[in-house]
Amino acid sequence: MMADLADTDTATKPTRPSLVQRRAHELRLEIAHKAAEIFVADGDTSATVERIAGSVGISTRTFYRHFPAKEDVVRPLFRESADLIIAELQDRAQGGGDLIEDLVQAWSPQLHDGALTDFELRLMRLIADNAEYRLRWLEVDDELAGRVQKFLSERIVTGDHPALQTLPAVLVVQATRHVFDGWIRAGAEGDVRELLRRALRAVLAGFEARASEP
Repeated sequence: MMADLADTDTATKPTRPSLVQRRAHELRLEIAHKAAEIFVADGDTSATVERIAGSVGISTRTFYRHFPAKEDVVRPLFRESADLIIAELQDRAQGGGDLIEDLVQAWSPQLHDGALTDFELRLMRLIADNAEYRLRWLEVDDELAGRVQKFLSERIVTGDHPALQTLPAVLVVQATRHVFDGWIRAGAEGDVRELLRRALRAVLAGFEARASEP
């Protein structure tokens, strides 16, 4: 919610998370990472909530306070990745570099020379092959598209209708997910960054670059 418009100081400053909020965020991440470790060790996602909660030292009641459904436990992992992408785009927003390369590099900080670790690859395969967990990936990507829109609107010309203004960001996020999904299913061989470049050139080919301000 926006602050009272009469309070100009608080209206223009983002609200900092409280200590309770920060601790809750840290606990959600801890649970998510522990669940990922269990899933990869088991080779499937069948671990119960009781087992995941017990591995973190919390009750199932506490687990469900943070995650309404067991499958929601992967959301913090994707949101963590989304935050890294946005941070990278913010760093590149005023750089005036090549748009495609800026986008590729924004999706690359968690890669290792264009690849995933064995653990990351095994986890992503489990998520990609399970409809409920895959749905959480898609939902976080929908959130990410809204955040990518601002970066793209400053770099390319978009239409005057809201549907057209959001279209480039939706295409970019869906293209990156499609590339990673296909790359993982095909064995994750080679440097995924080149696939990302080709996909992003294709989806953004019809958009005109915004002229730089003098």
